[in-house]
Amino acid sequence: MMLMRSIVAKVVLTVLCVGIAAGSVAVAQDAQKKGKKNTPGANSSVFQLPKEVSLTAEQETKLDALKKEFGPKLAEVQKKLDDLLSPEQKQARKDAAAKAKSEKLKGKAAQEAIFGALKLSPEQKEKYEAAQKELQELQAKVRAKMAEFLTDEQKAKIPALAPKKKKNA
Repeated sequence: MMLMRSIVAKVVLTVLCVGIAAGSVAVAQDAQKKGKKNTPGANSSVFQLPKEVSLTAEQETKLDALKKEFGPKLAEVQKKLDDLLSPEQKQARKDAAAKAKSEKLKGKAAQEAIFGALKLSPEQKEKYEAAQKELQELQAKVRAKMAEFLTDEQKAKIPALAPKKKKNA
């Protein structure tokens, strides 16, 4: 009877240890994955690709390198933009963005609707436009670098990288 209890206790203890070890490994792997993706600015929309674009391992590596190179710069400029706004203006921006989305506004129309809702002072407007220009230049650099390693077929599926169609005059 004592021998049986001893064996059961050892089995339970072993199962617990294995469970804890497996949980620790899973948490460590999760943290490692999150650490890889938590580069500041790495979630910027410029890095987002349509679902129908699948990357090779080499392309994934190059995209990760771009995220590491440009992510912090994009985050810094985005922080500049955010720091220019009062809490009320941030809320107005959020509301205007939601309204633009519900009205299915895109591109310039959406930007104008959001920008108009901010009611910036002349000084804020000047600084905001300068930071916005800086952000757009960084995004253009990222898109140019992405275009270097994407195939023509992949580029065609990405609106910002697709060749521009000529309008008939």
